[in-house]
Amino acid sequence: MALARFVLIFTGLSFFGYAIACFIYPVEVVGRFTGYGLDAAAGLVEARAMYGGLQAGFGLFCLLAGFRREWTQAALTAIALVMGGLVLARSAAMGLHGVVGAHPGAAIYEGITTALALLALTRLPRQRGDL
Repeated sequence: MALARFVLIFTGLSFFGYAIACFIYPVEVVGRFTGYGLDAAAGLVEARAMYGGLQAGFGLFCLLAGFRREWTQAALTAIALVMGGLVLARSAAMGLHGVVGAHPGAAIYEGITTALALLALTRLPRQRGDL
C-alpha cells in the first residue's frame, strides 16, 4: 500500500504543480514546451483550460485518492490509462515527427509513472467483485 500511496501523491503533486504553472504562465510553460503559438486569446484560454484546469482536476483527484483508501484502485487505474496513453501517443508522434524539445523527458516520466501505477495495482489486495 505504501507504493500505491507514493504513486498517487507524487502524481497528484506533479499534475497539480504543473497545472498551476501552466495556468499562471501559459506562454512560458505551455508555449515553449509544445511549440504552440499562444499569441491570441483563444490559444491562451485553451492552454489555461486544458493544461491548467484539466491537469489540476486530475492532480487533485490523485491527491485525494492518496488519502482515501476506497479510491486507490480507481485512481491507480486512471493514472495507468492516462499516462500510458500519453507515453504511447507521444512516442508514436516522435516516431512520425522526430524527437524534439522536452518530449523525450516527458515520455520517460510518463512511462515510469505508468509502470509504477501498474506495479502498485498488482500489489493491492483483491477486493470482492474484482475480476
